[in-house]
Amino acid sequence: MGFSAAASASSCNSNNDVLLPSMIVFDLDDCLWTPEMHELSGMPSIPVEGPLDPSDNNSELGTVGMKVPSRRRRGNNNKGFDWGGYANDDGEEVVELYPGARLVLRELATNPKYAAVKIAVASSSLEPSYSRACINGIEIVDGVTMEDMISYSQIGREGQLTSRKTSHFKLLQAQSGIPYDEMLFFDDCNWGDHVGDLQDA
Repeated sequence: MGFSAAASASSCNSNNDVLLPSMIVFDLDDCLWTPEMHELSGMPSIPVEGPLDPSDNNSELGTVGMKVPSRRRRGNNNKGFDWGGYANDDGEEVVELYPGARLVLRELATNPKYAAVKIAVASSSLEPSYSRACINGIEIVDGVTMEDMISYSQIGREGQLTSRKTSHFKLLQAQSGIPYDEMLFFDDCNWGDHVGDLQDA
């Protein structure tokens, strides 16, 4: 999982002599999960069950992914399905968190050290309704979905949102009241999001 810091830690919360950001902001596509929403052929609406702890196959089971309903392919395909640009080894379109991303979110959800840290998402997804379906369905720990963890979200590139993440962060800042220099941003993309433009805001 790549990242870019939208702010310094100089003004962040202190907890047990460790500086923590007031808010952690995550990108979604190809940062927390794969595949990207525009690669899917339809709405990921079917829960996929699996171990919630990627480091322990015997951990509690929960919704670890969201699957797109299958559709018959119009042409020839050994698997018999018409998918978008992405399919797993079984020919299914399943949106799943990267193992490292899941571990990070589990740590944020369960470690009291991070109780005061707000979680937000900033995504320029071309299919925001697909993104929200995944957020609403995917569990991090038993009974706790991504939606339960997220305090603020700005997803898409319509209305006040554009392909530039500066538009997302301006709304996140207005919603939360948290200064930019108390935010930490994780994104797989280190070009074109223009978050650095906010440093003088």
